Amino acid sequence: MQLLVHKIRNELLNKWTEVEMNIYSMITKKLSEVSYWRYASDEYFTHLPYFHEINKFKKGRILKDVIESERLSKRMIHSFGFNELDELIIMQYPQTDNNIKLGTGTKIYTINADKSVNTFIARWYPDNNFPTKLLSINLFKPVDEHSWIEVGIGGEKNWSAMNYIYNDVNRIENVITCNSDVEKPLSYNFIYDNEEELEKIKIGEVVWWKRKK
Repeated sequence: MQLLVHKIRNELLNKWTEVEMNIYSMITKKLSEVSYWRYASDEYFTHLPYFHEINKFKKGRILKDVIESERLSKRMIHSFGFNELDELIIMQYPQTDNNIKLGTGTKIYTINADKSVNTFIARWYPDNNFPTKLLSINLFKPVDEHSWIEVGIGGEKNWSAMNYIYNDVNRIENVITCNSDVEKPLSYNFIYDNEEELEKIKIGEVVWWKRKK
């Protein structure tokens, strides 16, 4: 895993300068490809399996009373843009209420032929009153029929990696994570109930996440 993470990190670092130079136009292009929007009060739709459970993030709730012209008016509104193929291609939220001059948190997604997903995270200024700031580049890709990996960089020094391990029935058994701040990898073990629904996630003997009943 270490060699693969190192290889992907270098590939992402080699893209950084070009992406940084073009991130504003990349965002506007993705916006032009949006076929419809869905809205939530926080992070909701994602390409990463069990994103909220692994990170202990509170999942947002779907908002149904938002109109497109108001989607960047409130900090709590997260907008998820889908293309005509129903693929998630962009997520945005304003940094503060009623003032887009302070920028919007933006994630754009590129879905590749091998089903891998490139994610580019930035602070985008719709009025172009400040340069759009690239914050990180991530790649989520298949390794083999039983494994996927997600590697992200926030520049030359900061990086993170998650290796998803699947069993023969395509169910996640564990996720191994490491990053630039932690010396030893962590293994998140997935435990399912008799109906094959995720019941808990454990790190060693410690219950990290448990499904509410």
